[in-house]
Amino acid sequence: MRRIPRPSRAIDASAAFQSSVRQRTTSPFCSQRAFSSTPAPAFLLPAGKQDKKKHQQFVRRWQKRLLGESEPIGAHVDPYDPTSPVRIAPEDQGEELELLEEDAEFKFPAYQKADHGRKLKHVGGEEWLAKTEEGDMAREFEKLTLRTYTPLSLDMADQIEEWSGTPYTLRDENLLMAQTVHHVTGRPYTEFNFGVNKRVTDPVKLRKAFGQAVAEVYTLKQAGLDLDLSKLPNQGVYKRPSWVKDIKLHNTASGELALAFPEYRSAEQFLKVIQAVPEWDAFEPETLEEDELLVEDVVAPVVPEAVPVMDPATPEFKRAAIVKQDPEKMFDFMSNRPVPRAKPAETPVETAEVPVVEEVVQVEEKVLVEPTHEPSSPAPSRHADIESRSQTLTDAITSLREEARLNAENSASQVNEVMWRHVPLTDNAIKFALFKRLLQLTGSRISDPQLSSARTLGDLYSSLRSTAKPAPSSLFSSLHTEGQIIREKAKTQILSSDVAAKKHADLGDLLTLGNVELKKHKPTKTEKRTKTGMEKVVQYALWERGLDSKGRGRGKGNRDVPVGTPLSRSSARYLVGKTTNA
Repeated sequence: MRRIPRPSRAIDASAAFQSSVRQRTTSPFCSQRAFSSTPAPAFLLPAGKQDKKKHQQFVRRWQKRLLGESEPIGAHVDPYDPTSPVRIAPEDQGEELELLEEDAEFKFPAYQKADHGRKLKHVGGEEWLAKTEEGDMAREFEKLTLRTYTPLSLDMADQIEEWSGTPYTLRDENLLMAQTVHHVTGRPYTEFNFGVNKRVTDPVKLRKAFGQAVAEVYTLKQAGLDLDLSKLPNQGVYKRPSWVKDIKLHNTASGELALAFPEYRSAEQFLKVIQAVPEWDAFEPETLEEDELLVEDVVAPVVPEAVPVMDPATPEFKRAAIVKQDPEKMFDFMSNRPVPRAKPAETPVETAEVPVVEEVVQVEEKVLVEPTHEPSSPAPSRHADIESRSQTLTDAITSLREEARLNAENSASQVNEVMWRHVPLTDNAIKFALFKRLLQLTGSRISDPQLSSARTLGDLYSSLRSTAKPAPSSLFSSLHTEGQIIREKAKTQILSSDVAAKKHADLGDLLTLGNVELKKHKPTKTEKRTKTGMEKVVQYALWERGLDSKGRGRGKGNRDVPVGTPLSRSSARYLVGKTTNA
C-alpha cells in the first residue's frame, strides 16, 4: 500500500496567521536565535552615540533621490523678505472653513434603489446595449486613428456626434462656410464634399441651375480665370443672388458671344459673389456708457496693486540671494528657483570688489516745440511724381466712364438675347466645365454619348432634362413611353418631298402592329390556352368527367343582389291585388 507522509508542522491556517500577526520580540540571548540576514528593527534608529556628519550625509543623499535636490527647501531664500517667492500674502491664504459632519452627510446622500424606470438615465435593453456598443466603438476608433469621422451625409454626422460626443472633421476652421454648405447642399463640410445631397428633378429648378452655370462659366472665361469652380476656396458653394437669372448672352458687333448684365450690375460684382468666402466679423469690444457702469466701478475704482519695494537697508548677501522672476520660465518648487540651478561658470577671481550702486534716473517729459521756420519748397522730382499720379488717375476715370457707357449700351434690357439652341459648343473646355458645374448643382450626370453629341447649349440642356427624369419602373413602361414619343414626332414630321420616303420600322410602328402585344408580366399557361381557344375544350372535358373546374366555377359564382328600399304599404297592396286577380 502507498503511504501518505504526514507533515511535521500543523496544517491549520489559523495557526500560521496568528503566528504572523503576533508581535515579534527580540531575544536577549544570541545563542538562542537563528542566523538571519533581515536587519534588526532598530537599524534606522539612533543607537548610542551617532556620528552627526554621517547622518547628515545620509539624509542629504536620500533627499536628493526623493526630491531631486540635495539642499533643503528655502536654503537660499529669506522667507521674511517681501519679495521672497515662498512667502504667501495674508490675503491669498483665505479664511478657514469649518466643515460639519451634518453638512457632509447632506451633500452626499445614501444610495436609494428606484422602484420604477422613470427619469433614469439608462434602463437597459437590447437597443440601449447596441447603442452603447456603437458609442464605445466610435470612441475607440477616434483614439486609434487620432482623428474624428468623415461622414458622407448630415444624418451620419448627427449619429456619430450623438454616439461619440465629438463633431466630425471639418475641411477647415471656417464655421460660417460649413453652415453655408449645410444650407445649400445638405452635405457635411468635408474634403470629400461635392454636389448636392438630392437630385434636382423640378423643371423650373433645372432651368435656373442651367442658367446659373452658363453665366458662371462664361464670366470666368471673359475674366481669364480657371473655369473649374470646385477649385475655389468656397468650392463653388455660395448664396445665389436673385439677379443671376437676368444675365443674358448676346452677339457683339464682331460676332462674338458676350454677357449682358442687368442695370447697376457688372461682371466684377458677380466674380466677387462667386469667390466670396463667409467669415466671422472682427469682434470689437463694446465701450460702456456712463449709465451702464456698475456702482462698484464708480464708487470704488480698481487700483493696481503696488509692487513690493526692497528695503534699502537690506544687506548685500540677501540682495544676491533673491531670484529674479522670469514669466517665460517655470518655477522649480524643489529648489525655490525659476529653473534648476545651473553649474557656476568659471570666472577669474578679482581681487577688488566693485560695490553695487543703485542710481535713480528721472526722465523728463518731452515738450513739443512748434517749428518757427517755414517749410521748404518741394523738389522738382516731387512735382513730376504728382503730375504722373494725376495723369494715371485721369486715365483711370476715363476708362471707367467708357466702361460704364459700354455697360449701359450692352445692358440686359438693351440687347437681344441669343437662344440656347443658337449658341454653339465648339470649345471642349467650356463643355466640360458646364458638365461638372451641372453635376454639382443638380446631381445629374450627363452620359458621355449625350455630352459628345451636344453641339449647342440647347442640346446640352435637353440632355440634362432627360437625365434628370426619373427612371421607368419597368421595361413595359419604358417601351410604351418611348413608343408614344416616337409616334408623336412622326405625326408632326414634314416630309421634304411629296413621295413618302421609305424608312425602317421604329418602336412607334412596332406598337401599332397587329401581331405585336406588350404585357407587363409573362403570360401564364391558362392565358395562352384562352388565346388559342384550347381553354374551352379543357373545361368541357373536365365537366363531362365530373371533375372540379376552377374556370367554370368562377363563371357560375353566386351574385349578391343588393337590397333596395322596402316597398310601402300601398305598393304592397297593389302588387298583392295584381297577383290575386291574375
